[in-house]
Amino acid sequence: MSIRKRLTSTMMMVLLAIPCELLHSGDDYDPTSLVFPSFLHTMGVRKATKTHLRIYSRNKVKVRDPQGLTVVRMDSWDDPESKNDDDEVTGYGVNSGANMIVYNKSMTSLDFYGPGQRGAGKLNKPTAVVADRFGNVYVADTGNHRIVKMFNPKKKLEFVEGIGGFGSRPGLFNAPGGLAMDSNGMVYISDTGNHRIQELRPDNQIHLWFGEQGKETGQLWRPQGIAVTNGQEKWTFYKDSFIVVIDLDGQRLQKFTLDGGFIAKADLAGSGVNNARLNYIALDYYSNIWVTDSNNHCIHKFDRGLNYLCSFGRKGDDDKEFIEPRGISIYKRFGQVFIAEKESAQYYWVGVDIKDLQIKYDEKLNALTLAFFLVEPTFFSLTVTTPEGNKVESFKRARYFSGKHLLRLSPNLKQWKASNQNASFVSGDYRFELKLEATYSSLNYFSKKMKRTLTIK
Repeated sequence: MSIRKRLTSTMMMVLLAIPCELLHSGDDYDPTSLVFPSFLHTMGVRKATKTHLRIYSRNKVKVRDPQGLTVVRMDSWDDPESKNDDDEVTGYGVNSGANMIVYNKSMTSLDFYGPGQRGAGKLNKPTAVVADRFGNVYVADTGNHRIVKMFNPKKKLEFVEGIGGFGSRPGLFNAPGGLAMDSNGMVYISDTGNHRIQELRPDNQIHLWFGEQGKETGQLWRPQGIAVTNGQEKWTFYKDSFIVVIDLDGQRLQKFTLDGGFIAKADLAGSGVNNARLNYIALDYYSNIWVTDSNNHCIHKFDRGLNYLCSFGRKGDDDKEFIEPRGISIYKRFGQVFIAEKESAQYYWVGVDIKDLQIKYDEKLNALTLAFFLVEPTFFSLTVTTPEGNKVESFKRARYFSGKHLLRLSPNLKQWKASNQNASFVSGDYRFELKLEATYSSLNYFSKKMKRTLTIK
């Protein structure tokens, strides 16, 4: 099966979707920090609705309060002799109101854990799920005050045991609401009702916990969404090691060391984000932090230092719009982003976007200056057409990271150097053509192009 066909099958199963008509909002709204996958990779499959789930389940399963989700590449699906199956992933989604986990047991079929379950294996208002490549799956069984361990050898999700819950030692977990897993199989648990983070080892022993209860910075108050990186993952650029936690009833985002030392917090109000209700977190290849906000119907993006980069989405059911986004998961290798919302799920690729672009002539320096803000590591190309009609390629796929940038061009329209300022700029119109490309799978399928004109008198 070709890569394109496999990606199509993957999205059909992970998002529970069938091809649907592409919609257009009819205005200039078109953010590109996330972009639609190539049509050839998805055949138009990029959004799933409650109707699609009913079709796949033969009307036996309904969307009832979807929550967390996770996507993982399983070893049991891998053909070591071929790289053609490297994009075949397994997705697990929490259908909380139905006490159910929805997952794809192959590239062409779905299965459901929960319906008909009795006894120890029955879930009660689950909220979060994490999984590893070996088939280990953990669920925050919030209503039962426990963590449920499951196993998926290849196609069938099986109950293994419950950790905590009624009858366990008092107060082990109190309504746990968030899960994250590092590359060593350590599971980090937002023990919401106990205002702390606990760590569960692969042998199911509680290894440590941290969290001073309180509402001050560096303390924890009802932690929920959580994400972790331990610096040992294969698909991570910076080899970072930290935990990011949503707490204060979805109002705050804080960053800690793996043993609980406070590092930083995000100032949402200072970034112009008001009335936030943060839910779940995902990290990408560059340790950027993506957070869903159900009140503002969007996704917020921060860099690894918790500096605000941008927000993506607005309220609605059209292109690049959401209704109460909840769970989010990113397959870091290819920059694939999966988002669950109130009654559907969406699929994107990490794209690129630019803000605050300003082009000026600095007479004192005898230079053209370009100032801009990037929301994602980007391959940046720039072509300048002179008043005489000559085209000069000033930059070709130069790699710039997210944040503020200031570029200066000499009269030869190359990077500014004090040693080559003898020439002067010709009077007239300079036409700038910018091309931005992502460093993920969208590289060869999407680019953001912009044109600007500057007149020098």
